[in-house]
Amino acid sequence: MKFFVLILSSFFYLHTYIYAQACFTADKVRGCAPLTINVANCSPTPNPTLVAYKYTEAEGFVTRTTNTYTNPGLYSITQIVQILTSGDSIRRTNYIQVLPSPPPIFQIKYCSARQISVFIPDNTYEQYQINWGDGSAIQTTLRGSLSVLHTYLTNAPVSISVTGQYIPGNCGGTNAQIVNPINDLPLPYIKSLVTNVRGVANGKIDMILDTDASFQYEFLVNGASESTINGTGTTITKTFENLNTTNLTYCFAVKVKDNCGNELTSGNYFCNLNLRVSVLDNINKLEWNIYPTANIPANTFQQYVIYRNGQAFKLINDINTQIFDDDNVICLANYCYSVGIEFLSPLGTFVSQSNQVCVQAFSTIAPPSPANFNSTVFTDRSIKIDWNVPTQPPITSFEIIKNGQSIIYNNISQNILDSDLSITKQFCYDVRYTNACNQTSAFSGLTCPVYLSSNGYQEGKIQLNWTDYVHPANNFQGYIIEKLDENGTPYDAIPINLGTNTYLDEDALIDRQGMRYRIKVIIDIANNIFSYSNSLTIKQKFRLFFPNAFVPNGVNNTFAPKGLFIKKFKMVVYDRLGEILFTSQDIEQGWDGKHKGADANNGTYVYVVEAESTLGEKFEKQGTFVLIR
Repeated sequence: MKFFVLILSSFFYLHTYIYAQACFTADKVRGCAPLTINVANCSPTPNPTLVAYKYTEAEGFVTRTTNTYTNPGLYSITQIVQILTSGDSIRRTNYIQVLPSPPPIFQIKYCSARQISVFIPDNTYEQYQINWGDGSAIQTTLRGSLSVLHTYLTNAPVSISVTGQYIPGNCGGTNAQIVNPINDLPLPYIKSLVTNVRGVANGKIDMILDTDASFQYEFLVNGASESTINGTGTTITKTFENLNTTNLTYCFAVKVKDNCGNELTSGNYFCNLNLRVSVLDNINKLEWNIYPTANIPANTFQQYVIYRNGQAFKLINDINTQIFDDDNVICLANYCYSVGIEFLSPLGTFVSQSNQVCVQAFSTIAPPSPANFNSTVFTDRSIKIDWNVPTQPPITSFEIIKNGQSIIYNNISQNILDSDLSITKQFCYDVRYTNACNQTSAFSGLTCPVYLSSNGYQEGKIQLNWTDYVHPANNFQGYIIEKLDENGTPYDAIPINLGTNTYLDEDALIDRQGMRYRIKVIIDIANNIFSYSNSLTIKQKFRLFFPNAFVPNGVNNTFAPKGLFIKKFKMVVYDRLGEILFTSQDIEQGWDGKHKGADANNGTYVYVVEAESTLGEKFEKQGTFVLIR
């Protein structure tokens, strides 16, 4: 009985003191996103009523034993274990490390003999695996290692891939580049040399060349090493300073070096040009240093190019030339010069460009006299003269000689209107000009527009006379007599042979009352250049002739006057008692000798006429005539 009681007491004691204890492990604690982990319960608690896990702070407790992390970061896991009324928990802070897997950064550099150098500046991963892409073994290198070199058997393009690896984790990203192994180093492509500053001690030269990021470039100046730079894969400008570009010539070579200790040097025919310009009378003299020819490859020299004010001005094909005289200059004009030498090679065009020199030209040579000097009557009281002169240097004044009298015009116009004239004679002009260089041209030679006059009107005919047109070149082509209407518009043109200075107009009587003429001189018909004389107007008197008798159905069937240049007309016929027998407003419509349908008696009758000429002149007349039957 006592034995039973003892056993029962022990059972209740053990049952009362059983308690929960949390414990778990994970199969992975470090890896790349997305990372899936599995946890295992290591709790000694027998038959727990609940085992649950909290994988992220944003999630509650779950009973699953697997979880996938999609975003990189550090994650804490909490486990709870319960049995009856007892419970326990454990939290592993930053227990899981989920890592990003970016493609690793690596640099490719080429070497001759088909060698490729790979350098990995990337610090993301603990180690890197290089797949050379040609079937050779994958190489592993640790973070921060030096460059790795590999030699290919051919020049065929291959893809080099680099995979990063986390240790532990054994995961990471991959990056790749396609490469084309090379047999030999490429010659550096020097595009140009520019002498920016010409000076004894402060001269400056810029070299523009293409570079490759795989190589280094060492610059040699007149055979001596000056500096070394790393290529960038772009076109760069290398500046050489503190040079004597006034007196010395500098020739440059560039040595290209690869990452494997190989090197190749360009030729040393890349030399600078320095230019000086002397200003002489009407000449700008350009001189530059003779270009060294000893190391120039055959058939590469192309030409010198002289630039003036930014534009190619002169090409020279002799490399030994070092002087050019620009005699096409204008006094006081500014000119900026530079000279370049061009070479052509398999790599492309090389240009050595000199410094730029700007000068102002001067000249003591007299400028040319005015050209195309012509004159014409412009209005009834003015004469226009015009000419052509150079636009540079600027004109400061013109001197016009008019019929022996000197007139100075301080303007730069190329024509003058001589106004307020009484054109009763021929006017002649001569012109010269002075430019801003205080140089005066010779006189152009006389020009005189035609002066037109007349001996007057006689018996329906008009005699015209005119002076010769005077022109410095005497190359005008002919005369034309123009008849003008009351608005000054030509309605008739009569060609006149050169050497003729008179014309008899025999049609004036039947033409119009006011005859207006002018002479048109053909100077250059192709360019529509003409000169005109003064306009000459000759008025003819209007006329009315009245018969003193008429015989109806006889010689004079009607009574009507005859006239010239009549614009308005009115005639009234009266008998002796003052009765109006007939009225007409048409000079062609006369009285037929009837009154109210019956024949008027023989006898004397009175007429009254009012008229106006085509020029507006008024006329009134009355008289008698005899009706005879």
